[in-house]
Amino acid sequence: MPLSQNPIVEWPPELQQLLQGIQFTTGADGKRCGRIDIDVDPKTLFLLNEFEARVRHRQVRLRRADSAECLVGEMNVLVGLGAAADPTQHIGKVRISFYDIQDDNCVDPAP
Repeated sequence: MPLSQNPIVEWPPELQQLLQGIQFTTGADGKRCGRIDIDVDPKTLFLLNEFEARVRHRQVRLRRADSAECLVGEMNVLVGLGAAADPTQHIGKVRISFYDIQDDNCVDPAP
């Protein structure tokens, strides 16, 4: 199956709180991207790495908590940013980011 026909993968509900406060910008090319830097504990880091590996080269659907709208985009590789702001609760800080973000109707197209 060509990459363009891969089904969209839903962002996991158990990781939804990680995207609160994600910042979206539009580049000079008109494409939107989004990113957020967060502190993570070992379990969350494992779940993020596992998810990122599973969705490589696939679109991810992001459901916005503050509206009924959805967005789709491709997830970039997690970037380690160093020490956590609170090292007693977290093991480090990572950046979660997406590129080529587009509006979505929250429904998968029929095959």
